[in-house]
This record gives sequence, structure tokens and C-alpha cells, in this order.
Amino acid sequence: MPGLIPITVLWTLNNYGALTHAGTGVYYYIPKIQTPQEALIVEKLLARLEGMIGVRPGTIKIKVLYEEGNAGRFLPAIAWVLRRRLLGTNVGRWDYLASLIEMWKDDPQGVFPDPQFIGMASPNMIAYQRYNALMMLMAALKDGELSQGAPIGGMAAVMIYQPTDPYGRSRYNAMALRAMAVDKLRERLLGLMFVPAEPMPAGHRPTLEDILAGRVKGRLYDAYRQSWVASPEPAYVAAGNAPLRVPMARLQAILDAPRETVDVKGRPVPAVASGLIDAERHLLQSRGLLNSEGKITPWVITAGMLDTPEKLFTRELWDGIYGVPKGEITIEHIQHAFYMAANYGFQILNGNFAAAIDDYELSLRFMNDLATYRIDVSWLWSLVHHHAVITKDGYLKRPALTEDGVVPAVNALEIKAGTRFTRELFEKVWDCHNEWTSEFFAELDRRGDQARFDRAKAAIIMQILKRQLLSPRYIQHSARVLFVVGQANAQERGQILEAIFGLSREDIIARVRAGAMSQTALAAHDYVFDIFPTEPEPRTAAGDVVRRPE
Repeated sequence: MPGLIPITVLWTLNNYGALTHAGTGVYYYIPKIQTPQEALIVEKLLARLEGMIGVRPGTIKIKVLYEEGNAGRFLPAIAWVLRRRLLGTNVGRWDYLASLIEMWKDDPQGVFPDPQFIGMASPNMIAYQRYNALMMLMAALKDGELSQGAPIGGMAAVMIYQPTDPYGRSRYNAMALRAMAVDKLRERLLGLMFVPAEPMPAGHRPTLEDILAGRVKGRLYDAYRQSWVASPEPAYVAAGNAPLRVPMARLQAILDAPRETVDVKGRPVPAVASGLIDAERHLLQSRGLLNSEGKITPWVITAGMLDTPEKLFTRELWDGIYGVPKGEITIEHIQHAFYMAANYGFQILNGNFAAAIDDYELSLRFMNDLATYRIDVSWLWSLVHHHAVITKDGYLKRPALTEDGVVPAVNALEIKAGTRFTRELFEKVWDCHNEWTSEFFAELDRRGDQARFDRAKAAIIMQILKRQLLSPRYIQHSARVLFVVGQANAQERGQILEAIFGLSREDIIARVRAGAMSQTALAAHDYVFDIFPTEPEPRTAAGDVVRRPE
């Protein structure tokens, strides 16, 4: 059965009493919902549990991760289905961006640019966050006031280094702390929505100061007050808390505070408490969060904008959320995406599901999970599948030992703009990463660093990525391949990869019946492709039933 059911039932029945006795309650985060029908499954499950416990409907509360692009098409209906218990919907870059890449994966004109350049401040992500905030505002209004619904911001994923880092990369931590502060400040500004009491001149955008001073009449909402964080270090968390907690009357003062910098390798980096530098201010202005004078300008929402669905659900909104953004495709970022996918896949095969990967481009640690793997694998597959055109001159890089460790640093092969990302070029990227892996492990040995992970898994993830990225089959749940391969022995591994990437299900069944392939390979194929057969179970040559995955 879906994991949602046993997890929810066991946790609720075993913990409801203790949690309510402690003065709290049962709360869940619900991921990946895409349709009202899926939301209804959750609602029925929780309502039945409430009936079994004997509490009123809506006692169990949830937040929902709005992380699939498809969910945006149904978000009002999803919110309505879950209305008795929904506390808010959560935006985030990773799975959402991956879902958009998947949405366009079969369109050769829809190949996404470098996903490293599509952050939460990108125009399509701004549209997505604003849409989420508006839906939660509308869903949660009761007599004109916000009741229980509130949008939740995404996660700042750059992380700080510990002082014990062997290369001294904690010297870059100021960049991570500033990135955290600006990320949460942008979220807070995106949640400011103003509904004027009277018609306003066309194009007029009152400032936050105008509204708070009463120079403009209406109702101001302050929606994005919660967010996620990738690491629990006190300084890191505090950098994000300040913009989310400060009273509205002091928000402008944060932006206008005196500029303070810290030195990072001879380069001034804004301190956490610094006012905005020019680049930060220009970015917020370009997104409509500040006016030309740098004053905060809340999003103005008039009654005429929302009195019919046609006025809300416009082509402009659709294109803003779902359109393919403009941008470059570079060989450097193709290599970077492969580096991140291979490093995280190595961690998964070693049983580590949330991993801080050294990001040589950012000079910071970057928190990775299944969603980042989904982005990298989906994007790379689409590039190979369409032989995408590289849009800028660049270089494929070989590894070198630098002051920041072993990183791709030496220009090895020039790739000109207009070059297509063919299988042959993919093989060169693959070879470069194999070389990096060898140099990285050699550096660990030179330092006498005790291995924390099984190095043999490095060759396995490279084998998986080559099969998956060169396969004509697209796998939506790409990490499932890692799960089944990670549990297999060497003999099973080869059969599993062949069953997933090389054979039809009919061929697999025929081989199982002939005794040439294990039942494990069929189970792995069905698990990866979400197949639950209805036909009679196949039998081996000895007559044994071939079990489908539980």
C-alpha cells in the first residue's frame, strides 16, 4: 500500500494521546499532491482516523508541499478539499523545478536552460510564489481576516562549513549567511499583499510606508512568515529568522541599514545585518518588490482582479508559472550537474539520504536530497535526448588539487557555442567525472582521511547514470533505481539494470520463466515503473509463481 497510509495510521494512533496531553496535536506535512483526487485520499484517511479516535473533523492539521507544477492547475480545488485541516501550502525550488523540466521533457523546443541559474528570485519562481501566497490568502479569509492558512517559503540550501574543514573553507561562510538573510527577506516581501479600500489610479503602487502611515486606506496582509532551513547551526538559522520575525514597521529599515562587509579572500561580502548592496537592490526592484527609490511596494490586489475566475487564471499567469525561462546551456554547468548527481547518488547508495555536497562553483556546501537528484538527472536526460545545443563557448574541465580541494579546474576540451550535446560529448563528461573521482579518493589517501563510505559505490553510480541518461526511457522516479540497485549484489545488479533500461516487461517475464533472469529483476522493473500487474502471475520454469513487488 502507499506509505502514506501505514505511516499516518501508526503515528496518529500511537501518539495522539501523548501529544494532546502535552498541549500540542498531530500535524503532518503532505508531499507531492498533484490533483484534488489525491487530496481526497488524504482527507478521507485523516477523517476516518478522527472518527476512530472520536474527535471532530479537522482536528488533525496538515501543511501541503506545493512542489509539483501540475498541482498549480488545481490548487484552489486542492485547498477546498483539505479546507478543514489545511494550515498552508509550501513553495520550493527543487521538486517544482524538476516537475517543470519533466513537463517539457518531450518537446525539443522546451529544453530548460541551466537549472543552476533558476533560483527562487527568477521570474517564473516569483510568479509561482505569488500565486501560492494569493491562493492561501483567499482560502484562509474569514470575515476579511486571515484565519489559519498561511503560505510557507522554500529552503535556503547553501550551508556553512565547520571550522575543522581541512581546506579552511569556513572562510566562505559569510556568503552562506548573507544568502540566507536575503533569501528570507525576499520571501517576506513577496508575502506583502494590499487590498485597497477605494479604486486607485492605474499603475499606482503605494509603498509600505504609505500604507502603515494611513495615507492609503485598505487592508494589508503579511503572509510569508515561515520557511525551511537546511542546517540547524544557530548563526545560520538566526540569519534567516531576522527578516521573517521583524515587525512590518521595521522592514524598510533592514533594507536601508548601513552597509557592512566582511572580507572573504580579499572580496567584500555583505554581512548578515548589512543594508542592501546595489546588486541586491536592483534584483528586488526588477521583481516589483521595491520601487525606483528602493521603497517596499506590496502587491496591490483589487476586487476587480478576482471577481471572476477568468480574471485570475489568465494566460499571463499560465506563462509566468509554466513557460520555459530564457537562459544559457553551458558545458560547465552540464559538468556541474553531473558532478552533483553522481556525488549525491553515491551518498544514496551508501544509505545517506540528505547530503551536504561540496559545491565547487559556490565555494559552499549545498544540501542535496532526492529532489536535487531529480533536477540534475531530468535535465541531463533531456539534453541528451534532444541533443540540445550548447549556447556559449566554454570548456570541459579536468580535476586539479586547489586550495579548496580537488575540483574541476583545468580547461581540458574547448566546446564552442552551437555544439550539440550528443552521446559522444556525454561520454567525455562521464570520463572527466571518473577522473575527478580517482583524484578525489587519492587526495583522501594522501591526507590519511579514514573512509566513511564504501568507495565501491562510486563505480556503481557511474554505471547507473550512464545507463539512465543514455536510455530512451524516461524514469520519473529516478531515485528508485538507486534504491533497488543499492540493495542488490553484483549479479543481481546487472540483471536489474538490464530489466530497467534494456528489456520490455514481456521479455523479462520470458527470461524469468526460462530461468535466465531472477525474480528480483522483474520486481525491480515493476517498482521503478509503477506497474501493478492484473494479469496472472508469471511462473518460472520450475512452476514457481514470480511474485510482484509488495
